[in-house]
Amino acid sequence: MQSEPLGQSDPPEQLRPLPVNPSTSIFEGRLHPLTIAFGLLKTARGLIYVVPLLLFGNKGYGFVALALLIASTIATALTRYFSFSYRIEGNELITQHGILERKQRSIPLERIQEIRIEQGVLHRIFDVVDAKIETGGGEGAEASLSVLSRAEAERLRRAVFERVARVRPAADDANLAGQFHRAGEAQAAAPVERVVIRRLRLKDLIIIGLTTNHLLSALALAGALWNFAEDLLPDSIYRQAGNIIYRESSRLFMQDVATTIAVALLGALAVFLIGVTFSTAGAIVRFYGFTLSRAGEDLRRRYGLLTRRASSLPRRRIQVLKIEEKIFRRMFGLATLRADTSGSHREHEDDNSGHDVLLPIARRNEVDGLLTTFLPDFDAGQNEWRRVSRLAVRRGVIKGAIVCALAAAILFGVHQQIIALWPFALLPLVYFISAANYRNLGYALSERYFCARRGWAGRSTHIVPINKIQAVEIHQSPLDRRLGLATLSVDTAGQAYTGGGPQISNLPIDEARAIAGTLAHRASVTRYSWRQ
Repeated sequence: MQSEPLGQSDPPEQLRPLPVNPSTSIFEGRLHPLTIAFGLLKTARGLIYVVPLLLFGNKGYGFVALALLIASTIATALTRYFSFSYRIEGNELITQHGILERKQRSIPLERIQEIRIEQGVLHRIFDVVDAKIETGGGEGAEASLSVLSRAEAERLRRAVFERVARVRPAADDANLAGQFHRAGEAQAAAPVERVVIRRLRLKDLIIIGLTTNHLLSALALAGALWNFAEDLLPDSIYRQAGNIIYRESSRLFMQDVATTIAVALLGALAVFLIGVTFSTAGAIVRFYGFTLSRAGEDLRRRYGLLTRRASSLPRRRIQVLKIEEKIFRRMFGLATLRADTSGSHREHEDDNSGHDVLLPIARRNEVDGLLTTFLPDFDAGQNEWRRVSRLAVRRGVIKGAIVCALAAAILFGVHQQIIALWPFALLPLVYFISAANYRNLGYALSERYFCARRGWAGRSTHIVPINKIQAVEIHQSPLDRRLGLATLSVDTAGQAYTGGGPQISNLPIDEARAIAGTLAHRASVTRYSWRQ
């Protein structure tokens, strides 16, 4: 990657990109005939709301509702298959659908971040896929092509990105127009070599599960199953089961103290093991066969046991790279890599599809060596980490002491006993946490990248290319102003999977302003060209 100032002169005529005819259709396609069958299966889940009416309610109304549901499902599936079409015309991907009400959507090819491929179990049997078109500013998938043959989906992917390679010079700096055009021609003419970066084994997936432990998810699942049983089972059976559980648990806890403690410990161990089993099984189902590879400028991921997923991430569009070391993984020297592109968007708050990770697990001492694979000109040796002000410890102790004092005052007011002042005994712990937090707070600023790390138990490190920075913000709380400190935050165009951009607290205010000014200046006057 090379830093160059703006405002260079126009390139010679022979380096200018070839003109693109916007009215030329270079790719056309329709959905696979199995779209009808998959549409029927997908919509048939609505039958679950009709079955109770047929079993326990008015059967006449139930059969009418069932007939209407089946008729609407068939009509929707047939309409989608016969009316949906897509094509690449000029510099746009255009989709059309609808019979009575015709809808057309045009997606600029340059805005397409990735074409994500998903295969469920039935999809794999019939060798078909769902293709989701994602753009930089879209709220999730901009268009969904369901169902396509796998060969057709790959043909569409190649057509889109080869076309992008041809038209990109018109949007780039004129000095590099000829280079990009020749690169696009070469990419279209010859297949790009695929290099495997990391392949996860079953042992790695088990480690993911053991260091995640979705205990809350397991308990939520147990609660959902119990509520589901309440809806399906007759009231007498449901109440009888609840009485048995209550009676047996009461009997256990009415034993002597030693037996009660042993039962409680065994129960806690059982709950923990359930959480471990649940999270391990989830990791295997989600990331089975995970392979991260690079083809040209694209980082490609393939994974999944039941639903196979494939997606690509252009390296040049990475807005934020995050090295995440949660507490359990940090204890074993492990980390997770996450990446955001412009416009990254979570489809659900609890996204279990795996799209939120670039690499689910890696040895922490191997991560620095991988960074240049994702950010080609990143040099960890050039980044000199700087600590924040030592006043960070005092600030943390003051905030913790205020919380302890408030808690002690409330407890003493309620109980009127000296023992109620026990929160003050936590002050040494407050100091330890503040000191540990200070040791892990830091930032590094180079010509092309801004890095920040934070966290005392778990730790996270954010890496941002300076040319991707959208805004820099300085914030001061009343306590910050008193101590002459500030918090500096960096915003980028994508922060869905990395938990936001870099944020450094406890900076001296003058230092924070100097960093903000430097970042804003470099982001406005430099841009980068990628080199293989």
